[in-house]
Amino acid sequence: MDSCGSGATPCIPMSAPLSSLTPTVANYRTRLWPAVLATLLTSAGFAGLKFVLIGEIALDFDPQTHQPLPFAWMEAVLQRCLAKNALTEAVAQGLAAVLTFGVLLGFLLNSPLAGAWRCGRLFVLACAGMAVGTLATQVTNKWLVMVFVGICYGAACAARGKAIPLLARATGRGNTFVSGLINAAMVIGLLGGTVLGMVLHGSVTMPWWRHGLLAAFLVVATILATRVRPPEPRPMPFKQGLRELLAGTWRMTRAHWPLLVGGGLAWGIASAASLAVFVDGLDRLTINGKLIPPALASTLVVFPAVGAIIGNLTSHWFSRRRHVIAAYLLMAVVIGIYPHVVDGYWGAALAMIVVGALFACPTNVLDAKLMACAAKEGLAGRGSTVMSLVHNVFILVVGSTLALALFLGWMTAFQQFSCLAAIAVLTALVSVFARLSWPGHPEVSGARPVLQS
Repeated sequence: MDSCGSGATPCIPMSAPLSSLTPTVANYRTRLWPAVLATLLTSAGFAGLKFVLIGEIALDFDPQTHQPLPFAWMEAVLQRCLAKNALTEAVAQGLAAVLTFGVLLGFLLNSPLAGAWRCGRLFVLACAGMAVGTLATQVTNKWLVMVFVGICYGAACAARGKAIPLLARATGRGNTFVSGLINAAMVIGLLGGTVLGMVLHGSVTMPWWRHGLLAAFLVVATILATRVRPPEPRPMPFKQGLRELLAGTWRMTRAHWPLLVGGGLAWGIASAASLAVFVDGLDRLTINGKLIPPALASTLVVFPAVGAIIGNLTSHWFSRRRHVIAAYLLMAVVIGIYPHVVDGYWGAALAMIVVGALFACPTNVLDAKLMACAAKEGLAGRGSTVMSLVHNVFILVVGSTLALALFLGWMTAFQQFSCLAAIAVLTALVSVFARLSWPGHPEVSGARPVLQS
């Protein structure tokens, strides 16, 4: 449930038509495994770095040895955050927002660049940049470096998105199979990296060793990325790709704003809720009468993913508009009551499975409808790009809003759950305007889908 970091969706670029490729049969010299392993290691290194930094900045903070910050206003913000006992929550949400900001900052560069460059070259530079950034956090401002890491991870997502249909064609595999395999590697990497980051923070005392091990993951990913060499279509000029990206984003946003905004808000909630539950687990959740350790708390992010799998698999049974609205309202209820009724690890795990299912089921309906509309309009590739962009915008907005409120002392750790519940209600209201069809409904070509509620 995390996205370009913080749980964001992959940045999938618009590329030239696959029909312009020379080979029309399987190319057995092209292999899937380098792209799969590079994706796995890149995602693990990205998530691992984020959680190592949460530990170093927030969990290791000691008021007794704290040196005043260079500016009085910064010190005042820190003290207000400490007074609300919300430092860890603020740092977690803040780092996620900074990473997402980096992805968005590089989006206008990475997506057109994926069309102009070979995807293998972009993949290599992205992995190498993340490795450098992982080490640079030890010698300069961590927050600024994480913006750079976000840009690099966005480039890796763009390269991966372009490579999926090319690898499918070159290997003779179905596009769905290749996409599922690579995206599964991404999810496994993100979840494994979350736990790895907390384990490294708890068991490796030397910061340089922690960051060096994560950098080693990314160096191996860089080497593997040099093997990602599918046959590619003629490059699209960078300026042309940028113009098409901006024009397509504006056109689709105007035509399908409820689908984009509803799905984007849901992804923002999912990303922020995963971090909120992780930090809440550090503060108060117990198992066998004892507070759970950080490494065990980090495993809580696995359970929303389990719920999301269930939600995605069952979403075709709940594709009417009233189902979507009801699921988001139920998600608001579960998130709102979570800190009041859950006090143990297994209770939190069950609640997160439910939240994951209630998030994924309606969101998959909205996203699938958007992709269907884009395909009917001849903008299948553009639709995935725009959807990725909007999702990351809302992940940034929701995460940065919570981080700012926590840092400034306007909100307690408990109150962030109420805020997320309110955003889920807003998502349900936006979904009222979504135009959805249902299984078996014959859509007439050129006609608007009939509203069903």
